[in-house]
Amino acid sequence: MKNKHIQAQNANGKIIKGLFALGGTWVAIFSPIILVIMAFIIPFGDATTRSYVLKIVTTEIGKVFLVLMISLPIWCGLQLILTILHEHKIYPKREKLLFLGLALAWTLHAIYILFIRI
Repeated sequence: MKNKHIQAQNANGKIIKGLFALGGTWVAIFSPIILVIMAFIIPFGDATTRSYVLKIVTTEIGKVFLVLMISLPIWCGLQLILTILHEHKIYPKREKLLFLGLALAWTLHAIYILFIRI
Protein backbone atom coordinates (compact mmCIF):
# COMPACT_ATOMS: atom_id res chain seq x y z
CA MET A 1 0.00 0.00 0.00
CA LYS A 2 2.76 2.40 0.90
CA ASN A 3 4.63 1.62 -2.34
CA LYS A 4 1.59 2.54 -4.47
CA HIS A 5 1.28 5.86 -2.65
CA ILE A 6 4.94 6.65 -3.36
CA GLN A 7 4.53 5.77 -7.06
CA ALA A 8 1.48 8.02 -7.38
CA GLN A 9 3.33 10.84 -5.66
CA ASN A 10 6.32 10.44 -7.99
CA ALA A 11 4.04 10.54 -11.06
CA ASN A 12 2.67 13.91 -9.96
CA GLY A 13 6.19 15.13 -9.25
CA LYS A 14 7.32 14.27 -12.76
CA ILE A 15 4.60 16.43 -14.30
CA ILE A 16 5.42 19.38 -12.09
CA LYS A 17 9.17 19.05 -12.62
CA GLY A 18 8.47 18.83 -16.34
CA LEU A 19 6.64 22.17 -16.18
CA PHE A 20 9.58 23.70 -14.32
CA ALA A 21 12.06 22.38 -16.90
CA LEU A 22 9.85 23.48 -19.78
CA GLY A 23 9.63 26.95 -18.25
CA GLY A 24 13.41 27.24 -18.11
CA THR A 25 13.81 26.06 -21.68
CA TRP A 26 11.07 28.41 -22.85
CA VAL A 27 12.72 31.37 -21.15
CA ALA A 28 16.12 30.53 -22.62
CA ILE A 29 14.78 30.27 -26.16
CA PHE A 30 12.07 32.92 -26.44
CA SER A 31 12.97 35.66 -23.96
CA PRO A 32 15.84 37.09 -26.04
CA ILE A 33 13.56 37.24 -29.07
CA ILE A 34 10.80 39.04 -27.16
CA LEU A 35 13.30 41.43 -25.59
CA VAL A 36 14.69 42.38 -29.00
CA ILE A 37 11.19 42.93 -30.35
CA MET A 38 10.13 45.04 -27.37
CA ALA A 39 13.38 46.99 -27.02
CA PHE A 40 14.31 47.73 -30.61
CA ILE A 41 11.71 46.84 -33.20
CA ILE A 42 8.58 48.31 -31.60
CA PRO A 43 10.05 51.64 -30.36
CA PHE A 44 12.11 52.35 -33.47
CA GLY A 45 9.65 50.93 -35.98
CA ASP A 46 6.96 52.85 -37.72
CA ALA A 47 3.20 52.55 -37.19
CA THR A 48 2.88 49.61 -39.57
CA THR A 49 5.33 47.57 -37.50
CA ARG A 50 3.25 48.15 -34.38
CA SER A 51 0.05 47.25 -36.18
CA TYR A 52 1.59 43.97 -37.40
CA VAL A 53 2.59 43.07 -33.86
CA LEU A 54 -0.92 43.85 -32.59
CA LYS A 55 -2.47 41.76 -35.38
CA ILE A 56 -0.30 38.78 -34.42
CA VAL A 57 -1.10 39.12 -30.72
CA THR A 58 -4.85 39.21 -31.29
CA THR A 59 -4.91 35.85 -33.10
CA GLU A 60 -5.46 32.61 -31.20
CA ILE A 61 -1.89 31.43 -31.79
CA GLY A 62 -0.59 34.77 -30.54
CA LYS A 63 -2.69 34.48 -27.40
CA VAL A 64 -1.40 30.95 -26.76
CA PHE A 65 2.15 32.26 -27.20
CA LEU A 66 1.46 35.04 -24.70
CA VAL A 67 0.02 32.59 -22.16
CA LEU A 68 3.15 30.47 -22.49
CA MET A 69 5.40 33.55 -22.25
CA ILE A 70 3.64 34.63 -19.06
CA SER A 71 3.10 31.34 -17.25
CA LEU A 72 6.07 29.07 -18.04
CA PRO A 73 8.75 31.44 -16.68
CA ILE A 74 6.73 31.67 -13.47
CA TRP A 75 6.79 27.88 -13.09
CA CYS A 76 10.56 27.90 -13.54
CA GLY A 77 11.18 30.95 -11.36
CA LEU A 78 9.15 29.72 -8.42
CA GLN A 79 11.06 26.43 -8.42
CA LEU A 80 14.32 28.38 -8.38
CA ILE A 81 13.09 30.53 -5.48
CA LEU A 82 12.18 27.37 -3.57
CA THR A 83 15.61 25.90 -4.27
CA ILE A 84 17.34 29.07 -3.02
CA LEU A 85 15.24 29.01 0.14
CA HIS A 86 16.28 25.42 0.77
CA GLU A 87 19.95 26.27 0.23
CA HIS A 88 19.64 28.88 2.97
CA LYS A 89 17.86 26.35 5.20
CA ILE A 90 14.52 28.12 5.03
CA TYR A 91 11.65 25.67 4.80
CA PRO A 92 8.25 27.37 4.50
CA LYS A 93 5.22 25.51 5.79
CA ARG A 94 3.19 23.89 3.01
CA GLU A 95 5.82 24.97 0.51
CA LYS A 96 4.62 22.81 -2.36
CA LEU A 97 1.06 23.97 -1.92
CA LEU A 98 2.20 27.58 -1.73
CA PHE A 99 4.48 27.54 -4.76
CA LEU A 100 2.38 25.28 -6.95
CA GLY A 101 -0.76 27.18 -6.03
CA LEU A 102 0.89 30.48 -6.86
CA ALA A 103 2.14 29.21 -10.23
CA LEU A 104 -1.24 27.69 -11.05
CA ALA A 105 -3.06 30.87 -10.03
CA TRP A 106 -0.73 32.95 -12.21
CA THR A 107 -1.33 30.61 -15.16
CA LEU A 108 -5.11 30.61 -14.72
CA HIS A 109 -5.12 34.41 -14.43
CA ALA A 110 -3.19 34.72 -17.71
CA ILE A 111 -5.64 32.35 -19.38
CA TYR A 112 -8.57 34.35 -18.01
CA ILE A 113 -7.18 37.70 -19.15
CA LEU A 114 -6.27 36.54 -22.66
CA PHE A 115 -9.09 34.13 -23.52
CA ILE A 116 -12.13 34.61 -21.31
CA ARG A 117 -12.30 38.34 -20.61
CA ILE A 118 -13.37 40.44 -23.56
